[in-house]
Amino acid sequence: MRLLFTAILALAAACSQPPANTEISNSPAASSENSAAMISALTPIVAAEIGAPVRLEIKQVNVQQEWAWVTVQPLQPDGSAITWSTTALASRYENGAMDESGYTYALLKQENGAWRIVTHVIAPTDMAWLSWPTEYGAPADIMGFTD
Repeated sequence: MRLLFTAILALAAACSQPPANTEISNSPAASSENSAAMISALTPIVAAEIGAPVRLEIKQVNVQQEWAWVTVQPLQPDGSAITWSTTALASRYENGAMDESGYTYALLKQENGAWRIVTHVIAPTDMAWLSWPTEYGAPADIMGFTD
């Protein structure tokens, strides 16, 4: 039942339109100076958790006021796929406790002109960010949740 509920929420989030005051970028080619600053803040944190240098490929960036929701795919520095079994996340990977795509989701907040990572999750097998709007006070609609 939980999987069905999660699938329904994911489908609803994917189908909902963002509010007019949300800047959306779904293309790596559309990355702006703002996106580059977010990736610069996120890269060392993700690399430390993975235990290896990474390059983050932007999949989605949503910005609303001082908040940002970023979806990235960690890759090896040369752009090739990460072999998860050789990383610090090998146990999670081998036990099926991570999504093989490696998609990483992050909530950032701009403070004093710099992007700060509020929280993130690497390769979750569920929608680990469902509680983030309540937990961190971020606008739910930048993550695709609507009332």
